[in-house]
Amino acid sequence: MINLVIISGVHGAGKTVALSSFEENGYVIVDNIPHVLLDDFFKSLIDGKYKKVALSIPLEYCQEAYESAKQFKEFNITFLGLYCSESVLLERYKLSRRVHPLEHQGLSLVEAIKKDDELMLKMKEKFTHFIDTSKTSPQEFRKYLNVNIFSPKERKLTVNFISFGYKKSVPQDVEIVFDARLLPNPFWVPALKEKTGLDKEVVNYIFSRKETEEYLKHVTEYLDFYLPKLEESGKKSTTIGIACSGGQHRSVAISEYLKKYYSKRYNTNVSHRDLK
Repeated sequence: MINLVIISGVHGAGKTVALSSFEENGYVIVDNIPHVLLDDFFKSLIDGKYKKVALSIPLEYCQEAYESAKQFKEFNITFLGLYCSESVLLERYKLSRRVHPLEHQGLSLVEAIKKDDELMLKMKEKFTHFIDTSKTSPQEFRKYLNVNIFSPKERKLTVNFISFGYKKSVPQDVEIVFDARLLPNPFWVPALKEKTGLDKEVVNYIFSRKETEEYLKHVTEYLDFYLPKLEESGKKSTTIGIACSGGQHRSVAISEYLKKYYSKRYNTNVSHRDLK
């Protein structure tokens, strides 16, 4: 089964934000395909490698696209209509200084918006999802799509844990850093100095300490608050840094622990930047 999303609506209602959200969720984006090619396009998707496709099409051809797609039993179709009030659209166009596409047909901005509005309201009942973005920020719009359009699997957040040592600075892609230097350092134990946070002896040394238990309690309490908020907002990934002095022992062991701890709720990855 191919998940096919057909997106249309008045110009300026948030199509760019919607397409960006679908692209972040693994959809192949097809924008403004000529309507005469619709049948051939849908046929080309059958037995192809694409299982998630988002098609953006002008309002005047969206009904034709929907009816054409319904001929194929291989499609699971979502028909998404984006609307925005005339007054808000007029303000948006004035602020952005963009040209409304219908102005190229000799219409004024007000006339172009009104023509879009009239056509959209005739189509309103045809859409499986009708979204009015008049009072919605891009962040709120993404959140709506995340909650109401995407499946639980698509909504799942990817959490990347990366260990590193402060000696070589903080990785640029890290969004939050937890400092593990307050934990007992295996470097000062001769038998553990040359080992790493991947070795059982080092892991046992670190996790046998009361300080580690307390440290993880506070770290997970914060992440249990922070990560669901990110997922709810529609964000697809985040990178959490775990730091120690050299990036060999404590940060490695803690990163591995957190990766496993959150693996049942999120897509989790772990990397160790400074591990020899």
